[in-house]
Amino acid sequence: MKRFLIITFSLLLSQPGFAPSIFAAEYQCPKVPEILIRASNNSMVEHICDAADRAVHFLGNYQLRPQRTIPIWVISKRINQNGYMAYGSYDRKADQIRMMSLDAILSSREPPKMYDMAFDKEHYIGAVAHEITHAIFQHSASDVEEKWNNAAHEYIAHATQLGVLSEAKRDEVIHSEGTGPWESGDEISVTYMGFNTRGFAVKSYLHLTQQAEPQKFINLLLNHKWLYISVP
Repeated sequence: MKRFLIITFSLLLSQPGFAPSIFAAEYQCPKVPEILIRASNNSMVEHICDAADRAVHFLGNYQLRPQRTIPIWVISKRINQNGYMAYGSYDRKADQIRMMSLDAILSSREPPKMYDMAFDKEHYIGAVAHEITHAIFQHSASDVEEKWNNAAHEYIAHATQLGVLSEAKRDEVIHSEGTGPWESGDEISVTYMGFNTRGFAVKSYLHLTQQAEPQKFINLLLNHKWLYISVP
C-alpha cells in the first residue's frame, strides 16, 4: 500500500533550489497530512513520510505537533546555510523546508557523512526528521528574532534526529561518542554544536529522554530568548 497521496501536478517557478520550468507533483503523507512534499518524482516520498511519522511520534511525547502545512521541496544540490553546506534547511520566515534527495546526497563528490559516520538511508530519515522538527518547534515557540533561540531549536532537532533512528543505529552513534547528557550548570550553545555536532546530539537526546518532567524543559525551550541555554 502506498504511504502517500498525489495531490497535484504543477509548474515550479523561482522556488529555492529549483530551476524555472521544472514540473513537479505534490504529495501528502496520509499519517501526517500537514506534510506537503513537492518533488519532480516520488522517489523520496516514502522516505520523507517515514521520517515525518517517526518525528511526529517522538515529538508527541512532549506535546509538540505540527499546527499548519509544512512544505518540503526535494532538491538535488547542497544548500548554502550561512556559509555551511547542508543537506537540508528550514526557512522560518517562509515556513518551508528544502531537502536534498538521498540519491543526490549519496552521489556527492566527497563521501557523505552524518555524525562522522557513513551516510545511509537511516541517517537520511534522521536528517529529514531534523528539519521537520525545526518546523514543528517553530509552530509553538515564542516569536523572537531567529538568533536568540537557535540553541533551543538545535537541541530539540538533534534530540529528535537521534530519537527517530533505529535502536541499533542510535546506539552506534551514542556509543561512538562516549559522553553523557547535559548536566545542571552546563550551557547548551550552537558554538558547542559547531565544534562537536555528534556530541551535541548525543547530550541533547540523553538529556531530554532522561528528564523526570520533560515538559518543564520543553516549555523553557519554547520561550527561550538567549544565545545559550543554562541547564537547570
